[in-house]
Amino acid sequence: MSNFGIRMFIIKLLSRLPLWFLYGVSDVLFFIVYYVVGYRKKVVYQNLKNSFPEKSEEERKLIAKKFYRRFMDFAVETLKAFTISEKTLMKHVKMVNFEMLNDELAKGRSAVVMATHQFNWELALQASCVYLSYPVDAVYQTLSHSGFNKLMYDARARFGGDPIDKSKILRTILKTKERVRVIAMVADQSPRRKSAKHWTTFLNQDTAFFTGAEQLAQTLNFPVLFFRVTRPKRGQYQVEFIKLGEPPYDNKNHDIVEAYVRETERVIRDEPEGYLWTHKRWKLKKENQE
Repeated sequence: MSNFGIRMFIIKLLSRLPLWFLYGVSDVLFFIVYYVVGYRKKVVYQNLKNSFPEKSEEERKLIAKKFYRRFMDFAVETLKAFTISEKTLMKHVKMVNFEMLNDELAKGRSAVVMATHQFNWELALQASCVYLSYPVDAVYQTLSHSGFNKLMYDARARFGGDPIDKSKILRTILKTKERVRVIAMVADQSPRRKSAKHWTTFLNQDTAFFTGAEQLAQTLNFPVLFFRVTRPKRGQYQVEFIKLGEPPYDNKNHDIVEAYVRETERVIRDEPEGYLWTHKRWKLKKENQE
């Protein structure tokens, strides 16, 4: 067995540990990552300072500390996702109004669902495959390491999902237009310099957003919903679908992106410790694009 094969065996073995045990591991990891290593603390503190200038330094430090606890929980929960059973998954993720999306799909047309990096989007996307009566195609970016890419692909496909590489999404959907499905995208990453983008104000900062989900919905006349994930308590997630737009669309504006941005900002303000603050979200500057 190769070194990578051994690592995969160990990962799968650890994944079979119960979540209560893995949360104990998370507590240990939190101490190491937050107090000893200080992983990306400068990035986290700067992101929080820019996003919440109205808060005191002490308030922002408290959010940062809570974030690192959630971040480590996310790590062990994602590890569990490789082998989690359907029964355990549904115990930990509740969808409060999934009927709204099922009703949209029952009209015979697919729907675009826009998610954000609010913990734990991986478990929530897995759960949507169980709750919904239609297939969920999660759009993803291929990882550079083929082995880890396959590991994540398999996790996202475990309950009937069909992950689609983002570079092939339009071609794939057009080839199977008759298939009614959910096209799920985590859409709050920082766009590349040459990518199509929309600039807006997000968390008190000039911020660029991808327009791909919006363009896909407008091109194919699909309704768009927001995938709001919150955590009432440790190990318990709640998902709510919120309508962002439906055809007919005015393709001259960016109403869908703006609605997505406002909902993303709202869930972050409601639960700031649940957002992925280690990401260099604002590395692209507007002045460099003009």
